[in-house]
Amino acid sequence: MDIKKNREKAEAYWLNLTDYEMAQIREFRASAGVNYVDKKEAYITIDKPIKGYCDLLVSWSDSFEGHLPYQMGYFGYQTESEALSVALDSAVELEVPLDYVREDGRHIYM
Repeated sequence: MDIKKNREKAEAYWLNLTDYEMAQIREFRASAGVNYVDKKEAYITIDKPIKGYCDLLVSWSDSFEGHLPYQMGYFGYQTESEALSVALDSAVELEVPLDYVREDGRHIYM
């Protein structure tokens, strides 16, 4: 994964966001029922269910008093690197942290 390329792409995207677009993002988040401003902030990670990898949004649930999977992404990622690339893009797009421990034990946090 080319970190520099992803960083440049993310910077270009966020530097060109209009106030209207940011308001739309905030409205969508509010309608989804996830409290992104809570101190127990939502985050993106990667899960490996039975077939392949997927990106996963985890958020705090007041009902269950804990972090729960909120939304699972596409299940078809064949490699950990492919899933990580998508998860990183999702984290940048949603402005939430990426928090993932790789299979080799390395911790990736953004």
